[in-house]
Amino acid sequence: MKRLATLLFDQLFPPRCGFCGTPGSVVCAGCLDDLPHNHASCELCARPLAVDGICGACQSKPPPFIRVVAPMLYAYPVDAAIRAFKFRYVEHRLPSLLHLLRRGVAELPDDIDAVVAMPMHWRRRVGRGFNQAALLAGPVARDLELPLLDGVAKTRHTRPQSTLSGRDRRRNLVGAFACARRIPFRHVLIVDDVFTSGQSARHLAHALRAAGAQSVSVLVLARARQVRV
Repeated sequence: MKRLATLLFDQLFPPRCGFCGTPGSVVCAGCLDDLPHNHASCELCARPLAVDGICGACQSKPPPFIRVVAPMLYAYPVDAAIRAFKFRYVEHRLPSLLHLLRRGVAELPDDIDAVVAMPMHWRRRVGRGFNQAALLAGPVARDLELPLLDGVAKTRHTRPQSTLSGRDRRRNLVGAFACARRIPFRHVLIVDDVFTSGQSARHLAHALRAAGAQSVSVLVLARARQVRV
């Protein structure tokens, strides 16, 4: 009955491409071909490279996570879609963004056994009305049939990372994340929308590992090419 109702709903209200509005799918084939894919990237931080490998920055200072998967680059029109969803909650963007995020799942390590959304401080969540990372992480956890962790919080209200220089980004998040209890999982996947400097993921990964996780990976929609210094 539920499947029949879903089919009927799709007939009456067919999905539309979140980028051009063409009916039939949440991302049409034409838009998918034209989107800024992150084809070759660093295995550890998803930085765009000429060929797959490990970038010089990660070789000199390995991050506290073992894999970052970012199927898209943070460039037009993906960046505009993320901003519309993130700051104005343009709800019809969510299916298209989830479709793109799910394209990265096959590149994740096989031993992930739990998922966590990038936490948002309660003051920012009240102001925005939602945590966009949680709206992305829930479907990913269901797809993978893995638990979605709770009790992981951003305990300190910090300045938006996007407004800061590279050095200030590193300082801004020190001690900002905490886990309320020990984590009984070996490999935790952080889900977020954009990976820029990676400082949020780094500090959260340290908190997860301090609480018992042995490994951490990251799945995001898009990787920014450069960080303002």
